[in-house]
Amino acid sequence: MTTHDPCRWPRPALRALWLTAVAAYPLAAAAQNVDLVNVTLIDGTGAAPRQGVSIMVRDGRIAAIETQATAATAGVRRIDLGGRYVLPGLIDAHAHIESPDAALRALHSGVTTARVLGDTNLQAIGTRDLVRAGHVPGPDMLVSPGHIRPKPGMAFFEVYPQFGDAIGGELRGPGRIAEATRALMVRGADVIKVGASERAGLAHTDPRKQELTEDEMRAAVNEAAKKGLFVAAHAHDRVGAAAAVRAGVRSIEHGTWIDDESLAEMKRRGTFFVPTLAVMSPLGDPQGNSAADAALQLRTQAMMGPLRAAVRTAKALGVTVAAATDGSYADKDDTGDIRIAHEIGVLRDEIGFSALESITAATLNSARALGIDGRTGTVRVGLEADLVAYDGDPLADHRTLFEPRLVVSDGRVVVEGAAL
Repeated sequence: MTTHDPCRWPRPALRALWLTAVAAYPLAAAAQNVDLVNVTLIDGTGAAPRQGVSIMVRDGRIAAIETQATAATAGVRRIDLGGRYVLPGLIDAHAHIESPDAALRALHSGVTTARVLGDTNLQAIGTRDLVRAGHVPGPDMLVSPGHIRPKPGMAFFEVYPQFGDAIGGELRGPGRIAEATRALMVRGADVIKVGASERAGLAHTDPRKQELTEDEMRAAVNEAAKKGLFVAAHAHDRVGAAAAVRAGVRSIEHGTWIDDESLAEMKRRGTFFVPTLAVMSPLGDPQGNSAADAALQLRTQAMMGPLRAAVRTAKALGVTVAAATDGSYADKDDTGDIRIAHEIGVLRDEIGFSALESITAATLNSARALGIDGRTGTVRVGLEADLVAYDGDPLADHRTLFEPRLVVSDGRVVVEGAAL
């Protein structure tokens, strides 16, 4: 069995890029008026690239897209990209960013929006709010401040002590799950994460075991809908995934053993599939030496085949697939080096996505999964100015995506390489 090469970045080069980004990002920076000229545009919709494009950014939004040369405008910064490729800012549809340092690493990888599913002691919520206030650079983060499941863990109870009676037991019943959903929303949730099956990333858990019932997940879906929020379901096993789909969740996360019937139902309902393929490679890499590591590695190897088969079936059925890392972007972490470029590579090389389809999975598809395609995910007049530029052609080689040369987030130039 072959696995996808994680392609970890050289840290000295990355450090140099961080310094460039920090220098270009004053705290509480305002959106800039910028003209990006001489661009080869891949707009994120699946359309073919367009050469010789100019993109006008005004007050944080895309004001115009021109296909002819434009003159310099007084008071507007002009950046000639020399034909470089420009894409919408990438969207990580399932991440675990919990610190400003991790948020900065995500931004440097071209991610301008991330859905953070789960949170430890509200660290992700705090980082999100620092970014939104302009105090630290990072992608816009949509956060679930906890993971609702029968055994949510001590960190959950520390934040939500009203559920402490479930310590040593289980958080169960539609009423309690609805109550937990409300508690997350009080803490500022942008999205709700529920557990349809146990975790796969721990050696002592069984990802084939269903967690919440269909009625319990439906209670979360109905409660979240009152505030206009969506529910994402962590689901590996077949039965739990099927229950989550019937309960009306917005997206299935992972979906390792999901069956064809549930995938067909996802297509009918418009449920999104976020398979997090690339993260399997480092988790399955035989680099640990403890019994727990060995058990986790063997399990991960066994999960790769079924998951890839499920995504191929989903593609054939027309289920919308969104790209995600399931990564922390943290230093010295098993998943910290995973980037959206890895996921795009797996979609192309192992699933059969075309180059444009794989990029769309990380742009428009992810924006639709998050419910934010009306403001980002494509390069279109009126949308937020989330843009990323590359030296090479990402359609010819996805590895180009590992090193953005320019990142614009909400109209701010936040990463700018030398000699642009």
